[in-house]
Amino acid sequence: MMNSTLKNIEKLTFIEANKIILKLCEDKVKLSSDDINFILNIKENELVNSFFNEYSLFEQKDFFLIETFINQNLEHKNKDFVSDLIYIALDFGLDLEYKKIVSFLLIENEDEDCFVLACLEYLSQNIKLLYIEELVKNLEHIRNTVIYHQNEQLVASLILFRITHNPANLDFIQELIEFDNSNLEFLNTTLKSKIYDEAYFDFTCFNKKIKR
Repeated sequence: MMNSTLKNIEKLTFIEANKIILKLCEDKVKLSSDDINFILNIKENELVNSFFNEYSLFEQKDFFLIETFINQNLEHKNKDFVSDLIYIALDFGLDLEYKKIVSFLLIENEDEDCFVLACLEYLSQNIKLLYIEELVKNLEHIRNTVIYHQNEQLVASLILFRITHNPANLDFIQELIEFDNSNLEFLNTTLKSKIYDEAYFDFTCFNKKIKR
């Protein structure tokens, strides 16, 4: 049975509905699968984000429900919402439709930088050899195409270096950080990710090429 406080939530204003969701989270109310499914399918995307940001009582069975929901919404017209869903999938270690994420790297609208960065982050943490040919091709497309923002090109080059160990990808990163100091700041922030911990990532060649 669904939690009674959720029944008419879609008839309320965003502020009123958000207060109800936040109160449930603050009070540590354990929601059923039906409750979670109901919240996930609320038309107001920001309410879904608010729920994910605050709710902490997920069980393993809930993650299957969430994974299915995210995969079903990867082609949602609201790219910012999809970006948030991809980061949620990363936080929970969920398995997204990999080929679809790889295909999302190819865009026609330069204003989709947050969406592309979310896809790059997912791919950076989930490199699958089965799709390596298409992945490398699309990453090279990002690096070589002016429609993409420089932070996207930087991350794409980092992933390419991890895959191919080709120092030419580091040369491109050096060009970017010499061109704009904000690229250096972005690089340093990116390298704080656990996947670039010295225990997992060999900085020998990297430090020879990149002057930080």
